[in-house]
Amino acid sequence: GAPSIISSHSVQSLGSRHRLFRSEQAIGGRSLGSGYRLFQPLRPMALLALAIAALAAAAVDQTCPSTNSALVLKQRPEAGVHISPSHFELVELPKPAELGEGKVLVRNLYASLDPTHRIWATDDAQYMPPASLGKPMRAATIGVVEQSNEPSLPVGSHVVGIGGLQQYYVTSAAEGAVDVGEDMPLTSHLSVLSFIIGLTAWVGTYDILDVQAGDTVVISGGAGAVGSLAGQLAKMRGARVIGIVGSDAKAQWLTSELGFDGAVSYKDGEVALVAALRAAAPNGVDKYFDNTGGVSTEAVLQVLNNGARIALCGVISGYNSGEMGLSNYQMLLHRRVKVEGFICMDYLAKYGEVKGKLAALVKAGKLVYKEDIQEGLANYVPALNRLFDGSNTGKLLLKID
Repeated sequence: GAPSIISSHSVQSLGSRHRLFRSEQAIGGRSLGSGYRLFQPLRPMALLALAIAALAAAAVDQTCPSTNSALVLKQRPEAGVHISPSHFELVELPKPAELGEGKVLVRNLYASLDPTHRIWATDDAQYMPPASLGKPMRAATIGVVEQSNEPSLPVGSHVVGIGGLQQYYVTSAAEGAVDVGEDMPLTSHLSVLSFIIGLTAWVGTYDILDVQAGDTVVISGGAGAVGSLAGQLAKMRGARVIGIVGSDAKAQWLTSELGFDGAVSYKDGEVALVAALRAAAPNGVDKYFDNTGGVSTEAVLQVLNNGARIALCGVISGYNSGEMGLSNYQMLLHRRVKVEGFICMDYLAKYGEVKGKLAALVKAGKLVYKEDIQEGLANYVPALNRLFDGSNTGKLLLKID
């Protein structure tokens, strides 16, 4: 029998109009597809050239898909429930085909998963418009430029943006896309160096709380992405730092690797936590970096000193339950406490400066961070819920397939 040339699956990428090699074999005069015939046996070099061309076309097809996998927000979660797969849908959208002047096509590599996703998915009053139904779920991403009409963002450069939970998106320098360079690990731009995490930790510690040497600082969510950085930054100012966590392993990480002076658990309830805080901070608490609200904040309010400050960064304990109230609210009055809520977006003007300082600290080995990388758009919901069930430590990221 004649030698096999090429299997039909190897040339699917050429399109139906060009599927010349539908037969497994080719000999002089045999049909090779609809209307196509060869009247002389192909020479070995010609066979090799055809095989290489078809394989190359197949490889291009595999690396440059024509569709854009995306996780869209299908319905909004109600208060009192965790997000579930029913709230989202994995779909195939058209891949952006044409780029305007100054535009670039970015293939997303990683997405930042943050507690605020639970807020964005609702239509509750919030600090920016809710995520849109029927659109890719909002998320900060880092990706690689695959096509470019912008000289400052050449093909192959890496950019951070609000690319959403999808494989591809179009952006521009005018929309804030910046080449992040190659001197730091790629994922660090969504964790320790990001405006959501790094800038938030810096602003909360140094601008809102104005931590000084001798202060006693307590941080809820102490082993989280923001809390773990804020504690280290406070230590650099000479403060005594105590983290509130949910497991012995997290407490051990804070005290043995990050230099926290103590770590206490919220798992045993408010009374036990108040006792633990009084033991860890016998002179009271001067500054409180609040990432969680809930039982942690209820307990801290009972051990604050007069004139204490609170940087209100998040209320993650109530994002699913909808329960945000405080039963110890009166302690803000009794202790003359200054509370300031803040959003990282309000401080973007200083992001470049802060990012440079954070990078220098990381390179010098003075700032430690941890990343929790989950994989796949289809795994988004269980991955995000790691933030709410206590199984996450450090910055949660999603690798986009």
